[in-house]
Amino acid sequence: PTWDGLPLGSYLSLLDMLNPMHRLWSDGRWNKLTVAHGCYWKKCSFCDVSLDYISRYEGASAETLVDRIEAIVAETGQTGFHFVDEAAPPKALKTLAAELQRRQLAISWWGNIRFEKSFTPELCQQLADSGCIAISGGLEVASDRLLELMKKGVSVEQVARVTKAFSDAGILVHAYLMYGFPTQTVQDTVDALEYVRQLFETGCIQSGFFHRFACTVHSPVGQNPAEYGVTLLPLPPVPTNRAFAKNDIGFIDPTGTDHDALGHALKKALYNYMHGIGLEDDVRNWFDFSVPKTKVTRHRIARALAVAHV
Repeated sequence: PTWDGLPLGSYLSLLDMLNPMHRLWSDGRWNKLTVAHGCYWKKCSFCDVSLDYISRYEGASAETLVDRIEAIVAETGQTGFHFVDEAAPPKALKTLAAELQRRQLAISWWGNIRFEKSFTPELCQQLADSGCIAISGGLEVASDRLLELMKKGVSVEQVARVTKAFSDAGILVHAYLMYGFPTQTVQDTVDALEYVRQLFETGCIQSGFFHRFACTVHSPVGQNPAEYGVTLLPLPPVPTNRAFAKNDIGFIDPTGTDHDALGHALKKALYNYMHGIGLEDDVRNWFDFSVPKTKVTRHRIARALAVAHV
């Protein structure tokens, strides 16, 4: 990429909410690069895994990446980098960190990952030493049943240990959170919020955002709805002269859960957790209506963290 001729100092920085990771996205300028094109996992059932930007995975060598980084720093005079991968591979980040250290190149960088157990405390510290200041990754719904249905390839306890390793290395951790996934019940949602509360309480994560699940026609849910217990609604007709992309598609979830009502409480709780407020409170207090008590034991995450990272 090149920024030759662009007035880089003339762009405005914006801060639309008090969210640590959102501030990184919008406040200030970062050089954009990818460690690899596509996603090496490409199995998540909510994701557009059938499209090229996910399905075609191609990596670059650490030497090539650092050559590009040096060229961009020379051109822009700016040493901050945002790796905009769908999920940067642990092995690629390890070799990138080693090459940055070998060349003694001082930059700050951050990007998106999967919470793989190969992110050991030692690797997280190496990434921090190479300039990593933050990572974001998908916890989605903190429920092992739903994570398995999503084909996410992680468990809640694994996410806890990996995020704690990053946090202990001084790296900001942002969790993508989801609600409204097919078959998700009110009990699932309350339990997921309790897990999120504990992740904040134990210092595993510092930032997060709840996204309402949207079914897309290119995702496994959209292509095999019966496997996920839902029925798709017909796509609305679109005049030919106004057609652009038919992506999101409505569906009927047999649980009948009012996810919109639950979403307000989830977002309110998360906003407060990011400010250290309400971390000792019963999660039911965030809801304006009666919800069941969580089935998650109060110190489940703390006990998971006591187990050695394997």
